[in-house]
Amino acid sequence: MQSVDVIFLYEHVARELDIACAIKCIAEQHYGTTIELVHYACGAYQAVDQFRPRVVVLPFCYTEREYYPYLLKWRNAIYFNLNWEQMLYRGNREAKTPRGVFAREHVLHHAWSNHFADYLQQKGIPKQHIVVNGNPAYMLYEKPYRSYFKQRADLAAEYRLDPKKRWIFFPENYNWAFYPDEKLQSFISQGQDPQDVCAMRDFCRLSLEEVMKWCNAVASQGDVELIIRPRPATPLNDFKSAVRQVVPVISDSMHFVKEESVREWIMASDVVISSYSTSLIEASIANKAAVVLDPYPIPDPLRVDWHDLVVHIKTQSEFEDVCLNYADAGENSQLGQWARATMMACGDAIWNLADLLAQIVRGKIRRPPVFPRKIVTAPSRYPLPAWLVFEIRRMRWKAPEPNSTPAISSGHEKDVIDTSEIKQRITKWKQVLADYVPSELNSWLTV
Repeated sequence: MQSVDVIFLYEHVARELDIACAIKCIAEQHYGTTIELVHYACGAYQAVDQFRPRVVVLPFCYTEREYYPYLLKWRNAIYFNLNWEQMLYRGNREAKTPRGVFAREHVLHHAWSNHFADYLQQKGIPKQHIVVNGNPAYMLYEKPYRSYFKQRADLAAEYRLDPKKRWIFFPENYNWAFYPDEKLQSFISQGQDPQDVCAMRDFCRLSLEEVMKWCNAVASQGDVELIIRPRPATPLNDFKSAVRQVVPVISDSMHFVKEESVREWIMASDVVISSYSTSLIEASIANKAAVVLDPYPIPDPLRVDWHDLVVHIKTQSEFEDVCLNYADAGENSQLGQWARATMMACGDAIWNLADLLAQIVRGKIRRPPVFPRKIVTAPSRYPLPAWLVFEIRRMRWKAPEPNSTPAISSGHEKDVIDTSEIKQRITKWKQVLADYVPSELNSWLTV
């Protein structure tokens, strides 16, 4: 079994992998910290028997249930939760909040802002287990990171888009329209208000139907390229099927693309439109014109304060005017200023993470206590102590045969990629970051 400093678990390639690759390059070149990148859902079967990590980076940590094989095999590792979803609204707050003994007492937590750090403390996470660093995804719009991504001309050639037309990018987020009934019921069982769940589902379904009609109408005019990118967890075919139910004949200028990340498309586009997606915050950081589409009033469970800092579009005529004429990113300066002040105030959040992981590995940051075995040991039929049940299950747990492939959920259709592609990304990131060192680093004091 190979010892490694850090196992970096990622969930969604588009959201996380480039940041993970950049951190790996910085950590290994400047700190001598070894990092292995592993897909959290499909990589456990090989990783737990191949590596012995000192630190395990988690994409999220709500309960211990998501990480059973890792906890069973790597009990003594230090667990660090990146909390990739921190812009919570009332409708998903309970489901997306760390809960349970493991998450609250035995994990270090990464916070983008003091506001989120305060929220974690309110939920029972000790102050000394939280570090505030800012949002690493926002750094990708800054130099030198932004030079990594494909330019408009490259995207135009690859996806057969006219670079001379206005590009309208739509990173959709009608997630509640696509959740099956059993998923909605699980949210309710986790504490969500049934009325809130119904309100969010109905809003997303109605808004999706109306907005797709608007999109097809403006795309049919021929003056724009309208690029619609379904959210990572929504299968592309499911999204297309939903659109065809309301728009039987789809314009050639209306493109459904799941390739690339939102960053390439935001930087290459003229206008960014969406529902309540946090991609609009990224657009404001990139100094792009950005608007919220709400043909129906956004229900309270989905509404958050930053929505008041961005332009809202409520009618088809307003939508057409935005797509054909709107270019004033200055109206979103409040949103960009707010984002930079609250979630980019600690310097280079990507480099800081590489530095932080190195300090955790070296023991410079106090670790949470090792979790008790009973956390991942279900009651036994026999009167055995928890430590013995844990050891028996740890030794008996076996990965599938090497030639077998674990089931991949439709929500991860773009997230399991070949190791050769990851190596190519790392090589490119090394080139981008070759001569870069930030002028100032975080001192890594916990909250």
